Amino acid sequence: MIKHNLLIIDDDIDYLNLLAESLSDTFKVKCASNLSMAQNLLNENIQFDIALVDEHIGNEKGSDWIKEQQSHESSPTSFILYSGLATEEAILKGLECGADDFLAKPFSLLALHSKLDKLIVYQDKIHNFEDEIKSKNNVINISMAQASKYGSCMQLTSKLNHCFSFEQIRDEVFSYLHAMDLHGCIAFYPINDKPRFHSAQKGFCSPVEIEVMELLKIKPRLYRFGSRTIFNHSLVSLFILNLEEGTVDTDIYIDALASVIECIGARIAFITYKNSLVSVQEQIKKAVTTTKKMVEISKHHQQEVMNEIVQKMGTSFHILDMTQDQEDFLTDLVHGALKKHSQDDINFIEVTQLLDQALNSVDQLQQLNTENDQIDKSYDIDDEDELF
Repeated sequence: MIKHNLLIIDDDIDYLNLLAESLSDTFKVKCASNLSMAQNLLNENIQFDIALVDEHIGNEKGSDWIKEQQSHESSPTSFILYSGLATEEAILKGLECGADDFLAKPFSLLALHSKLDKLIVYQDKIHNFEDEIKSKNNVINISMAQASKYGSCMQLTSKLNHCFSFEQIRDEVFSYLHAMDLHGCIAFYPINDKPRFHSAQKGFCSPVEIEVMELLKIKPRLYRFGSRTIFNHSLVSLFILNLEEGTVDTDIYIDALASVIECIGARIAFITYKNSLVSVQEQIKKAVTTTKKMVEISKHHQQEVMNEIVQKMGTSFHILDMTQDQEDFLTDLVHGALKKHSQDDINFIEVTQLLDQALNSVDQLQQLNTENDQIDKSYDIDDEDELF
């Protein structure tokens, strides 16, 4: 049976010894005949479960001492005030000073034992309640911490959806890792380009980190070894170096980052597609512009040839000694050639218009891409809006 610590304060030495002797079987009793002696016992770092205090201790009041003890960490857990005056005023004074119970002198030892036992039961209930509150608070704190980590991960996913370069993706991921106190590396595997490796701590990956990431990129989406974890996608790998086994945070990060790696991979695929589309647009624009210039050159060259033919034939009419029929025949040839040339001009105009329309379409598509980029780059998540 556990004996609780009991402090008895009374200036009546005989009464003090009587109480101590009767209670020593069930309590570890310490006695003080004045408040100074009681304070010395408290200074010895003895944690008393109950203090049994007489109201009249020499010229001092036990109720005043109890009241002073309410703000001290080393004070007894509970107090019982007793007095020879069992008036309503005395009982109310005991409640006002912070005592947990009151006894009127003279009292029986049986009544005293009953009061003390009930007070111990009361303390046990208080302790159990406090333990329950602490346990619930721990559960709440853990749940809030988990929600915060999931919220941070959701925020990262949202930010990644507004990245338009590998560098932007790298910076967002590393900002998240720094905020979560995670150490790691990221590797990009662009289509038709060489891999890129980056370290969140050092900027550049060490040769062994690169070798490990290249070795493990063929592993499943999630692969663990010790405190190391790699998350894989065909276009990207995220290598975390400090995810310890068996912790709640590790389980949260694994669930969250397994989803994030898919988001990063999808974003890289989109960036790759968009960059390819921009490249095709540039090639189309270059081809259309070149064709348009060639048409203009051809048209100009044809005009020069026709002008030369007309000039030479007109000169020939005056030099050659031709009959009227010959002149009419040659005139018809010239008119036919000019008529054909006019039709070619119409064809040239139609081709030029089609080429201009193609250029306008490419310009409009480029302008749309530029506007979308500006809208996405202006999108900014306020850090204060972070979940939890």
